[in-house]
Amino acid sequence: MRAAGLGRLGLWLQLRHEKPARPDSALPAGTGPLLILCTSRSSHAARGQIRAMLETRRPDLRILDATAEGMPDPETDLAAMRRLFERAEPFAVLLLGTELPAALIVCAAEMRRPVIMGEARFDKRETRWSLRAGMRRELLARIKTIFVTDTASHHVARRVGIPPGKVSMTGPVAEILDPLPCNEAERSTLAELLGGRHSWLAACVPPSEEDSVLTAHLSALHQSHRALLFLVPTDPDRIAPLTERFEQNGLIVARRDLEEEPNEEVQVMIADTNAELGLWYRLAPVTYLGGTLSGDDELTRHPFEPAALGSAVIHGPFTGRFPTEWQQLDGGNASRLVPGAEALADSVAELTQPDLVADLASNAWTVSTGGAGVAMRITSAVLNTLEEAEQ
Repeated sequence: MRAAGLGRLGLWLQLRHEKPARPDSALPAGTGPLLILCTSRSSHAARGQIRAMLETRRPDLRILDATAEGMPDPETDLAAMRRLFERAEPFAVLLLGTELPAALIVCAAEMRRPVIMGEARFDKRETRWSLRAGMRRELLARIKTIFVTDTASHHVARRVGIPPGKVSMTGPVAEILDPLPCNEAERSTLAELLGGRHSWLAACVPPSEEDSVLTAHLSALHQSHRALLFLVPTDPDRIAPLTERFEQNGLIVARRDLEEEPNEEVQVMIADTNAELGLWYRLAPVTYLGGTLSGDDELTRHPFEPAALGSAVIHGPFTGRFPTEWQQLDGGNASRLVPGAEALADSVAELTQPDLVADLASNAWTVSTGGAGVAMRITSAVLNTLEEAEQ
């Protein structure tokens, strides 16, 4: 069976059963143009940004959430989708994420309504000789514009036959965080005190990673004898034993809770709370985010916090708390992944070189602040489609 026939068979099997009729769901109030929005679970953050942009630029726009409670199944209920399109008369459909709701896409094609897909992520399974992969390829062929998040997805899209003019790589819609604040007078004073010394930050380090951080700093000192570590433990009660442990290894420690300062002799500065993370991110060109090495990551910070403040980011293999953000940073050559304690020590030592740090930090800043641009591209595609419909 040819690939196209396999895809059509998969669609027929998906949509062949007619669902019991159910009461029609309410439409958004107003008389403005209506957009149907369908969002995968992985793209909920993107949905909020794009929806806000659309409503700001077109206040009369009505948006119908196809995944809201009480809505018919956009995956399998073709009859309900047809009734919905007849009542709502949408000008377009916007999909966000990896899912391809078959009934919704087929109905849009029947009604000649364009479908735009943002935040699309594809993998090699799309190229397989299977009913599911064939059905997805058939659905992708019915989409007008596709914005993919990464080069691998773009490559897969081209391999499955999507024309070059239909697919663009934008990157994902990153969550935009407000920079953590700091006392500028304090930052300026400490920066002058550091006098250009290489420094790095280990943020929110759990007890299980304290030895790894110690080893990494000893390695950094071997590479740059004036290196300074800012250390923020997850538990303030660990400050005293940490001080003792570091001093046993011949290091000079200053404690923030005792109002001590990181003068020229100090090699480790231990902070007592997270309240000043904005200060340490600004002072440290390199940040290791604790919890990602051991998986003890309940208190791991958002990776865009240091990235947005110009600090290059190191992390371990446990990225479950912020998987999308880590994927963005790693994919943009904007962070350094280390598989274990030895690799952490190697990376911290290597990143005493200013040129490497500058490249990594610049890429991290670009990724962490670029989500608005991606959201704007998707928003513009929707509004351009609306302008065409209104002509």
